[in-house]
Amino acid sequence: MKNREYRVLVTLALMASLVVGNIAGTSVNVQAADNKDKSTETKKTSETKTSSSATPAKDETVYVKVDDAGNQKDVTVSDQLKNISSLGTIDDVSDLKDIKNVKGDETFSENNGKLVWQGDKKDICYQGTTTKKIPVGMKVTYELDGKKVSADDLEGKSGHLKIHYEYQNTSADSGKYTPFLMATGLLMDGEKFSNVTVDNGKVISDGDRDIVIGMGLPQLKEQLTSVSSKVDDLDIPDSFTVEADVTDYEKVEAVTVATNEVFNEVGTDKFDSLDELKDSMTELQDASNKLVSGSGQLKDGLDTLLSSSGTLVSGIDQLASGGNTLASGTGSLVSGANTLADGSKSLANGTSQLASGAESLNAGAAQVATGAKSAKDGAGQLESGAQALNDGIAQMQNQVGVGVNSLNSGVRQLSDGISKAKEGATSLENGATQVETGATQVSGGVAQAQTGATTLQQSLVDIAGGNDNSAMVAALESLSHTATPEQQEVLNSVIAGMEEQNKKVNDGINQAAEKAGNLSISLGTLGEGAKQVADGGASLQTGAGTLVEGLKELGTGANQLQTGVENMATQLSDGTKQLSDGTGALLAGTQSLNSGLGTLSAGAGQVSEGSAALSTNMKTANAGAQSVASGAGQLASGASQLNSGAGALSTGLNTLQSSTGALVSGVEQLDSGAAELNSGMIQFNEEGIEKLVSVFDGDVDSLLDKANELLDASKEYKNFSGIADGMDGSVKFIFVSDK
Repeated sequence: MKNREYRVLVTLALMASLVVGNIAGTSVNVQAADNKDKSTETKKTSETKTSSSATPAKDETVYVKVDDAGNQKDVTVSDQLKNISSLGTIDDVSDLKDIKNVKGDETFSENNGKLVWQGDKKDICYQGTTTKKIPVGMKVTYELDGKKVSADDLEGKSGHLKIHYEYQNTSADSGKYTPFLMATGLLMDGEKFSNVTVDNGKVISDGDRDIVIGMGLPQLKEQLTSVSSKVDDLDIPDSFTVEADVTDYEKVEAVTVATNEVFNEVGTDKFDSLDELKDSMTELQDASNKLVSGSGQLKDGLDTLLSSSGTLVSGIDQLASGGNTLASGTGSLVSGANTLADGSKSLANGTSQLASGAESLNAGAAQVATGAKSAKDGAGQLESGAQALNDGIAQMQNQVGVGVNSLNSGVRQLSDGISKAKEGATSLENGATQVETGATQVSGGVAQAQTGATTLQQSLVDIAGGNDNSAMVAALESLSHTATPEQQEVLNSVIAGMEEQNKKVNDGINQAAEKAGNLSISLGTLGEGAKQVADGGASLQTGAGTLVEGLKELGTGANQLQTGVENMATQLSDGTKQLSDGTGALLAGTQSLNSGLGTLSAGAGQVSEGSAALSTNMKTANAGAQSVASGAGQLASGASQLNSGAGALSTGLNTLQSSTGALVSGVEQLDSGAAELNSGMIQFNEEGIEKLVSVFDGDVDSLLDKANELLDASKEYKNFSGIADGMDGSVKFIFVSDK
């Protein structure tokens, strides 16, 4: 804690939660030491004491046997005089009866309650009895199935049992009370008691039995409320209730300890400075507000992340749809390109045959010319050759028509495939735009969530720094110094349990802080991933736009190719028609050979020249057709690769689309958890921190005065049976059930 005032008030006002939260471990049977007779009775002497300026200390333990209702039966007091300076004699005061030295053979003299022990430079341990009223006590009541019963009436009964402990503090001296912390341990057989619970306490099980530890601070809340009504809002218990299902009831063994040492551990100075206290309470409230704010920011960030997830899912859906359309379009493109390649191959074959026919025509024309010179001898051959020429031209016309039709069909399918590919690329571009938008929103939400997680982590670290129960541990260690070996075993178990539980609390807070840090790191990684998705979406958008433009140019080229093919088909049709007309005329001319040999000779010469030109042109056309066939093959190969890539893209997008459900579900779960955390932080702030701060708002002066009064009363109460002037001491009360 930062200052003494804060330690005092938290010790007084929140002792209940401090103790209940840290009591742990197992319990062993603790009994008051029996007053066994020594082999040598302690003898009273009148030896003269030696003077000394050193003062021993007196530790006292009061053992009280009580019945099942908590009523006092008999009292045994055990005192230890710590001979710090190895004195020869020790002055003591005691109102006990039947005093016996229980550790050595040292003797004492008595005069009106004043004792002089022959210390022999050793500690003195003695016991005695008293009938004085104990300043603390308890009232124990029982209920079985909702009806009040006595412990004796419970024997052998079964049902739902309630045991209620009401602590009492009757230490008032002129209206001033000595504050006491009281804690009770009950040992319950696991075969007879089940479903054991306790308020203002803790239940520990070792498998065969349940150890119930309850506690209270009797009269503390009343004393503080008398000067500040706001303390009434704090839970400072003075009782506890145990509930269990019991079968064949047997009396429960119980041990109760009452001590004021916890309050004596607080400093001895008056607490008259309020500035540091007020600063501490302001810092406490600010830290709590930051914790609430941080959990709220975490919730807001996850809300944004969840909202953006919807946009991301929508964008991914459109992206997957565009990918499927693109894959379909590229499939059509591949089909058209393959048809074009087949048509161009047919065209190339046709032009090759046409070129061959043109060469044959040229050769035939040459023969016609030669035959014309020897008209009489070769008239029959000329007519036969003309007929063959006419048949060849008809065959050539048919092949050219087939090739041109195949080429036209391929070009049309190519155009359709390009159109579908353009549609898919446009959908891809739109989907990429939405992906970029959604991922950017996700990145923003993740950044907010990361800020909240970081704030949460720091707040948890701050909380871990404030967990301390050293005062209680010190009190129990002090108690163990004067306890019997059996009692020391119990106290050591409780101390170890407290230290272990406090470590677990701190470990839990530190683990929560570490997880909050890991959450912040994971959210940072998620933010980077979201940013990369946004960058990838932007790049995909740019690439899709470029693909659209390229497909537009490809469409334009396909249209030009179609126009060129149509023109070429027209020219080929016209040329072959003219050639057919010429050969028809040639055939008709041979039939009137005798009357027109001169005209035939001239016509044959013209045919020879035309066929030579046709042969040259057909060679050029054949070379062009071969180039078209080669280009169409390359186009078909590229379209196939494009289709393969589009298929892979579509598959990947569909996989991404199928994963969006898990992403949204995970974000929804994280958002729900953040909402619960924020609600819990608000409740903790309103019902815990704000109430605690309100206690110190306005009534601090009177509250500190009352705290000083209680602490002074605690420090003045050093002994129950009597103590010499100037001697320091401590006292504790142990109540043992008489079973």
